[in-house]
Amino acid sequence: MRRLARRLRVGARLAGLAILVATAIPEPAVGDTWRLGDRDQPWNLFPVSFRLDAGEVFRSEHIWGGPRAVEIVVDDDGDGRIDEDPVEVVDDDGDGLFNEDPVDGIDSDRDGRVDEDGVDPQFDNDGDGLLNEDGLRTGGVVYNPVLRREMEAPPFERYPTAQAAAGDPEGHGTAWGDGGGYGWGDDDRDVNFNEDDLDGRDNDGDGLVDEDPPGPGIPVPGSWEKIVFAYEAEGYSPAERRAIAFSWDGSAYVAVGPDRAKIIASAESRRLSPSDWLRPIRLDATRNATVLAVDRYYSGEFANDPTNSANWNAGLGGSSHADVSGHGVVADGDIFTARTAVGRAFWGGGYHVNFNALFHLDLIRLRPRPDFPERTPTTFDIWYAGDLASHFRTSSIGGTVMTQMDVRDPIVPRQTDQLRPSTKEYRFGGGGEFGAVRARVLQFESWMTSQESWELAEFQTFGHGYALDAAYVSEVIDVGSVTPRFRRYFDPEEAGRTIAAETIQTFDANKNGSIEVGEQARTVLAEQFDPDAPGDPVTWGRVRWHGQVEGDDATLQVRVRSGSTLETRIYQRRVGQGVLSPFVATSIVEDWPEPGSRFDVTAYLQLSQLQRPPVRELPLNLETDGDGIAGGWTPWSPPIDFAAGLVESDASSGGVMLPLPPLHRYIQFRFDFISGENSGVTLDFLEFDFAEPAVSRGVFAEIFPATAAELGRPETFRYVLKPDLSASDAGFDRIDIAVPSAQADVDSLLVDDLRWERVLPLPPSGLSEADGDAWVRERLSSVIWLDTTAIAQAGRFAAATYFDSASGNHKLGIKTRTLTADDFPRGQDRAIEVALTASVFRLLTSFDSWIWNQADPGELLQPTSPGNASDQLPSDAVRVTVGAASQSLTIRKVFPNPFTPNGDGVNDVITWTVDLFMLTEDADVTVAIYDLGGRDVRRLEASAVAGQLDVSWDGRDAAGEIAVPGVYVYQLEVDSDAGGDNEIFGTVALAY
Repeated sequence: MRRLARRLRVGARLAGLAILVATAIPEPAVGDTWRLGDRDQPWNLFPVSFRLDAGEVFRSEHIWGGPRAVEIVVDDDGDGRIDEDPVEVVDDDGDGLFNEDPVDGIDSDRDGRVDEDGVDPQFDNDGDGLLNEDGLRTGGVVYNPVLRREMEAPPFERYPTAQAAAGDPEGHGTAWGDGGGYGWGDDDRDVNFNEDDLDGRDNDGDGLVDEDPPGPGIPVPGSWEKIVFAYEAEGYSPAERRAIAFSWDGSAYVAVGPDRAKIIASAESRRLSPSDWLRPIRLDATRNATVLAVDRYYSGEFANDPTNSANWNAGLGGSSHADVSGHGVVADGDIFTARTAVGRAFWGGGYHVNFNALFHLDLIRLRPRPDFPERTPTTFDIWYAGDLASHFRTSSIGGTVMTQMDVRDPIVPRQTDQLRPSTKEYRFGGGGEFGAVRARVLQFESWMTSQESWELAEFQTFGHGYALDAAYVSEVIDVGSVTPRFRRYFDPEEAGRTIAAETIQTFDANKNGSIEVGEQARTVLAEQFDPDAPGDPVTWGRVRWHGQVEGDDATLQVRVRSGSTLETRIYQRRVGQGVLSPFVATSIVEDWPEPGSRFDVTAYLQLSQLQRPPVRELPLNLETDGDGIAGGWTPWSPPIDFAAGLVESDASSGGVMLPLPPLHRYIQFRFDFISGENSGVTLDFLEFDFAEPAVSRGVFAEIFPATAAELGRPETFRYVLKPDLSASDAGFDRIDIAVPSAQADVDSLLVDDLRWERVLPLPPSGLSEADGDAWVRERLSSVIWLDTTAIAQAGRFAAATYFDSASGNHKLGIKTRTLTADDFPRGQDRAIEVALTASVFRLLTSFDSWIWNQADPGELLQPTSPGNASDQLPSDAVRVTVGAASQSLTIRKVFPNPFTPNGDGVNDVITWTVDLFMLTEDADVTVAIYDLGGRDVRRLEASAVAGQLDVSWDGRDAAGEIAVPGVYVYQLEVDSDAGGDNEIFGTVALAY
């Protein structure tokens, strides 16, 4: 019932995953799926906890889930492309403002220029017949309650709802102009937010219509109504549509088509299907990185004010960022607000901005207000820190080793008495005055005298390309419950607004002098995500994702870990310098927690900063008995190849197997975006498969001997499996063992020390026992026969070796009747022993294995676990090692030699059977054939990994003609760095 309920709620996808032998056959289909980046679990840029951060102060690593230097962008029209049809907004005069001066003959913005930045023409960039339907949107509404209170004062007012914003059409008390400011997302990049109602009119008079509507709620809806501008596109090619320039005439967008016909794009309400994508923050000439850092702070991505110099040893004067006297006016996108200072008395002499990302920087611009050009800074330094070794300083503070940014590297030479121009600009990289630079932190430091007055209206920074250190950690996902759930907390008074776990505090709410259960933080948090909720472990299937890659220098590293308990760390308290204890000494809040008890996460989060050790000092909760805590987590896996897991947006199969042990309940993913200067990866979703295990308590596997005498020599191994079944388990009838080559085979199978009889297929058509090896190989390699053969009798089994194209490995499949708890009563130590013959071709070979029930098409392969499957065997492992090899290939045989390619069906083809050793990835194998005069006759090429390979020649030369009879020289070579000899010479004879 649990399985059925889960499938009804989650929606199982049953997809055939191909295993190829001669033809494709179905692998056991997926059981259930779960998707990150979709409605079930949307991308979220708010950390689950700010305090549970294992990173340094400049590089977050949220262990419960959170972002670093990433943004959420929306495919507004659901066509699979991001921002391909934005509103054209060009800074024509290069002053960092867009469309700011209407055509009226007046210097409307008082910057000394008149009508300098006209409205830009609009284009149908994607040629779909719609204008401006796909604008940029990042983040969500401002949801941090502390920051929200700070923003209630101008100039950072944000209305809580669209209705409230609509009630203040004049935008009183705001710095953002008409319509106030609701939500978050500067879709048209004019440094205003949601300023234009969805009514087909230019409400804010900037020449753009409906350009900045409120973004969709979280999660992204399945579809939404949106006002778009559509025109009659029939008869025009997509290229012609993209070239049409539309201009606003006061009521509609008007253009002239390629055929000189007048085109009108009028407002229409369309139902679109948006989707949200995760990507590294991308800069361009329209995005002021200083304002962007403040926006991200207000939207709740990080806890520390990025312009608060006190956090960076620059001596902030104590002003709040949101206060009109604080740093906010320097990063508000408004050139008419400024912070004025005299000499070095300006916040201790400088201004500091931490981007919380590593960017390619193109431009730094310092400007006073337009009415006060004489207040421009004249004598100052601008320092930076990026990713050079000299930019980091490691020190021990209170027994804790910390790495901090050292912001003392000049990004430009010291500026002295630079009164003109009043707006200072410093350009970097191609075409700039200074070399290319990658910056994370900038610090402006004044050296003006005490008689000089100066100000900063804006400290603008612009760059290009993607953030170079972007990462994202998903929430911990519990897939063991009936419906999967993820660890995330929400405001009790506003269910859709996420909050940090530490904002829920334990306190004596009824003031009776005692902490009751209902007043404890763990109780309040458990009401939203119960850590003790019932659930079962699962077994893992495949993982896949959908994304886009821009450019050639970007990829995405996907890592995963799983656990059998909820917590990934062991929480402790600092009781002295360098001394930590996992046990409570005294209550933190009145009588909570109880002295002598173990620290849990809620108690840890409420410790003072002096008592709370950094997360990176907390021990990992690994699966070991040494910490006295049941259960634990695996380490993060090595990166999974991005291309291997990439699928189309509608794919429900494919991908790669999750490299995780079975019988875990919790899972978590980590994404590290590797970006180039102009290339990056955008991730739509990640989806993974899981299922109830066929054997709920797992299966131990063990091999003996654990060492092989020689590479390439057949040896017999004892492979023991010990299942621990419960009465409710469905059981299994298939065992698959990874083997080095197709020549591996079963010698015998014993269950409870009783030998079972092997069932063989009927002789294949056209062959008899007289055909020797070919007949045996054909009989024993048919996995199609294995899959379709029913084994109902006790004491019998079938087996076949086949190539699993999905994993790229050979497997030895064994089929029996369904084995249940009745076959393996607890306490009787019964096991399955397989005697198998195989040759190893690497210094370390792992004979992994899986069990499954072929009768249940909804189940996944359940991996076994290396362990003590037999007290008689000493290894407790499934790995076999061998000593060093002196060669990387040998020829097992060349047969038939001579051969006769005359078309009579007998000895028409000669085959080199080759053993390849120590190869860990595909290598090129070449057989070059020459005549006795040294002339090239034929070149045969193949690609293979370690194992046995057959390369055949049909006697034809490079032109396709039968070679003349005679003796030929061959050169067999493998292109490998594995070491040892990698080429062999020999001769073959060709006759008619």
